[in-house]
Amino acid sequence: MGHKKRPAVGKPAEIHPLKMQILFVAFEFPPLNRAGVYRPLKFVKYLPQFGIQPVVVTIDRDSCLKIFKGPMDGKLLNQLPAEIEIEHIPCPQPGRPVFPGAVGKWLRVFFSLFDDEAKYWRANLTKALPNLIEKHQIQAMVVTMPPFSMAPWACLASRKFKLPVLLDFRDAWSLRLLGPYRSWVHYWLTLRLERQCLTQADRVICTAEQTRLDFLHLHPEVSENKIEVILNGYDAPVDDWSIDLRPSGKQFRIGYVGSFYYDPGARESMMRPWWRKRLHRKIQHVPRVEDWLYQSPYFFFQAVARLLEKYPECRERLRIRFAGLKLDWMEAQVTQFGLAGMVEFVGQLDHCSVLAFQKDCDALLVTSSKVIGGRDYKISSKIFEYFTMRKPILGFTTEGDQKDLLVASGMAVLCDPDSPDAAAETIRHLIDGRIQLRPNSDFLKRLHRKELTRQLAEIIHSVVQRANPRLSRTD
Repeated sequence: MGHKKRPAVGKPAEIHPLKMQILFVAFEFPPLNRAGVYRPLKFVKYLPQFGIQPVVVTIDRDSCLKIFKGPMDGKLLNQLPAEIEIEHIPCPQPGRPVFPGAVGKWLRVFFSLFDDEAKYWRANLTKALPNLIEKHQIQAMVVTMPPFSMAPWACLASRKFKLPVLLDFRDAWSLRLLGPYRSWVHYWLTLRLERQCLTQADRVICTAEQTRLDFLHLHPEVSENKIEVILNGYDAPVDDWSIDLRPSGKQFRIGYVGSFYYDPGARESMMRPWWRKRLHRKIQHVPRVEDWLYQSPYFFFQAVARLLEKYPECRERLRIRFAGLKLDWMEAQVTQFGLAGMVEFVGQLDHCSVLAFQKDCDALLVTSSKVIGGRDYKISSKIFEYFTMRKPILGFTTEGDQKDLLVASGMAVLCDPDSPDAAAETIRHLIDGRIQLRPNSDFLKRLHRKELTRQLAEIIHSVVQRANPRLSRTD
């Protein structure tokens, strides 16, 4: 375990004279460069300006490389104030399985409720916790997820050390359905554990109103005042929200950044009725059907194909670009809709390159999965950075919080994924510069990371004061 302070960057923070010390536990944190690290990173960046000194607890770099095998960007840490300390606790890798091979893997998956990552970290974390609490005079903990196995650990640690705990859900838990549960029992046990954690936590934070409503519907015994919504946001300074809708060149470039979190096999398991599944999958359970094909670019590609049928000249005028991991099914969709030569995959990029990529586009694409008979809870974190690019956002979105956010922003051109002809016409108008957008600057200003961290700080102060009324707060 180790810790260090970050070098000073930019202007000094607006530091309060008396600071509340908290542990901010984040399994995913820079230098890892994944979508999930930006929310905790920005909270930690701005909390000192509201009288709260966070001590970050995360895994070490070696563990990060072994577990995620993904892109690293150490420059992200330069955003933090100099006084921020980061405690690195190694996460050991699983040993040799008792039952190796395909059958052993199936048994391990079937008899597991948790994600594997944090499951192996919790022992080292629990061992280190007493020293961290004493060393930093900790008054509360904020634990951000996923991995969801951190939630029961956080509640147990809260009781043991008599520390208030806030659970920050970057995603839904029991209703985060990329595929079906292995059985009804797996769902019931997950739901039961979710209920225990929501009940025991001092406060619960989520990133969408629909997630909050889903939690309250599934667990009516949890007080509605306990669950708060703090959206994700952006961090760039923006003084002028006006949008230039004119193409920057002869070709109109529509770009997308990040992953789609779509897998054809998982979708097939989700959508296929139980009586048509193979024997060992008949016991799978789907509490809510989500069609993740809508999360992929399938319906966008379908609309572009219709556009080319009606207006063949658009083939030379339109280019589609993707920044992120390229999977086999993406190339298959490009081929299926006859878009070869129009679609470019630039691969995974560091954050600076992502910003340059977005600035080089004329419009930015966003999609959403479809909840059958309900509303989607997911709001892609990339949207908030899209806002700062001051480019039109092309949304192939279903009913849900993401669509509502795009409408409220005034920066989006929305298409119904189930109406490809109408969507094709909308894309044509976008290419021709015939779309009118009126950004809602008052709404957009409230989405800055500092303003959102102000909300978190208010919650932390209230929770700590409720746990220990003798503590004074400096405003």
